[in-house]
Amino acid sequence: MHDATVAGSCLCGGVGFEIDGILTPVQYCHATRCRKASGSAFAAEAAARASKFRWTRGADLVSLFEAPLLREPPAYRHAFCRICGSPLPVALEGTGLVTIPAGVLDRAPDSRAFCHIFVGQNPAWHLITDDLPRFDARAPWSHGLPRRSS
Repeated sequence: MHDATVAGSCLCGGVGFEIDGILTPVQYCHATRCRKASGSAFAAEAAARASKFRWTRGADLVSLFEAPLLREPPAYRHAFCRICGSPLPVALEGTGLVTIPAGVLDRAPDSRAFCHIFVGQNPAWHLITDDLPRFDARAPWSHGLPRRSS
């Protein structure tokens, strides 16, 4: 079975990308760096295989910020359109994955969010009201991703 192509773009439309295949379900990251990069209470993000990702236009408009390492690799990396500032997909060094900000997808993902991460850094002004699993840091590998229904 061939999975559909997923497309996304920035606010000004100068940057576009496509992913052949599937995305992971969305996770909500409450880490301080993710909140600052998204300008929101959390970053809603999915992931895809880097080998299935490609820029379709405007790759020259993509800027990359790499923050200093806090504790352990990988370093925090944030990609954005240098015209409109929209957050954009960024490769997770050493993983073979690309993190995709869910808000820049041209169509909403078919799956629901599956967890909250870095809730230990959640600001007091944001109340998490759903019953999704919560982790103080990254979700442990043992948590895994939800199974796709057929």
